[in-house]
Amino acid sequence: MKNRFALSAGLLLIAGMGLAFAGDAKKEAAVQPAAVTQENPKVREFKDILFKLVRQDEYLDEAIETLDTSASAPTAEDLSALGVSLKAITKNLNHVAALNKAEFAAIQPGSDLTKYTNTILSYSRKVDRKAAQVSVLIGQLSAKNKKAAMRDAVSSRKGAKKARGKSVAQIVAEQKAVERLAADAKGLRGASRNLNAASKWLYIASK
Repeated sequence: MKNRFALSAGLLLIAGMGLAFAGDAKKEAAVQPAAVTQENPKVREFKDILFKLVRQDEYLDEAIETLDTSASAPTAEDLSALGVSLKAITKNLNHVAALNKAEFAAIQPGSDLTKYTNTILSYSRKVDRKAAQVSVLIGQLSAKNKKAAMRDAVSSRKGAKKARGKSVAQIVAEQKAVERLAADAKGLRGASRNLNAASKWLYIASK
C-alpha cells in the first residue's frame, strides 16, 4: 500500500510538472509574437528603389551586349527595338531619381538607412557608367554606319539599285534609325546623370 501511495504521488508530481512546463510554454508562445520587430517602412521603400535600379542595370547590360557583340551589323528593326528599350530605361531612371528626391525631406541624418542610401548611390554610379558606355558604342556604330553609307553610295553611282546587297531605301532607313538611337542615348545619359546626382544628395542627407 505504501509503495502504491508513493507511486501515485510520484505520478501526480510528474503530471504536475508537465502541466507547469506546458503553462510556461504557452506563456512563452504568447510572448513570442510581441518580440518580432516591425520593419521600418522606409527600409521597404529603399529596397524597392534598389530593386528598380538592379533591373535597369540588367537592361543596360543587355543593350551593351547587343551593341558590342553583334555578329553582324544591326538592321533598322534591331535599332528601333533597342531604341524602345533605351526609352523605357530612361523613363525608369527618371522615376527612381524622383523617388530619391522625395525622400530628402523625410530622411533623418545618422539613421540606420545609410547603408541603403550608400548602396543606392553605388548602383546609380554603375548605371551612369553603363549609360556612358552605351553612348560611346552608339557613337561608334553611327561612325561605322556613315562610312558604310558613303561606300555604298559610291558603289551605286552607276545606277545600280542595290549596294552590297542593300537597297538605297534600306541604307537611308538604317541611317535614320541610328540617328534616332543616338538621340535616345543622349536622353538616357541625361537621366543617368540626374539619377546619380539625386542618389548622391540622398546619401549625404542620410549621413
